Amino acid sequence: MNYTTAIFLINKDVRAIMCNYEPNSPDKQVMFKTLDKTIKKDDFVVVPTQTRHGMTVSKVTEVDVDVNFDDLTTKVDWIVTKVDRSQFEVILSQEGDALKVIKSAEATKKRNELAAALLADSRDALKALPISTINGDGSGGPI
Repeated sequence: MNYTTAIFLINKDVRAIMCNYEPNSPDKQVMFKTLDKTIKKDDFVVVPTQTRHGMTVSKVTEVDVDVNFDDLTTKVDWIVTKVDRSQFEVILSQEGDALKVIKSAEATKKRNELAAALLADSRDALKALPISTINGDGSGGPI
């Protein structure tokens, strides 16, 4: 008997979940077990591995799959936890909003500095150019 699957026989709430470590290799799926009823396809979960700190993130590809009790060689480990990305996504969104404000302020500052430098140095020469009196609506007007 594969003792890592025995829990499926004694607890009906244990779920078999297929996960993938490698996004570019969909055929490399591994079965895990969990009691978490909220895990669904496309969630990210932390699972035990033989790498780094003994854990890594994997993507759920299937949920509530059938267990092959005749497979005596495949170890079925427990999922450590589901990854909750909601706070991370809020922070990324807020940072994106802040960066838009910063970039706009930088562009305004550069535009104002360049305009001030041009007008201070060449105001009369610029005013004499025909393009200085053209407005976007075609009505014209001085700078």
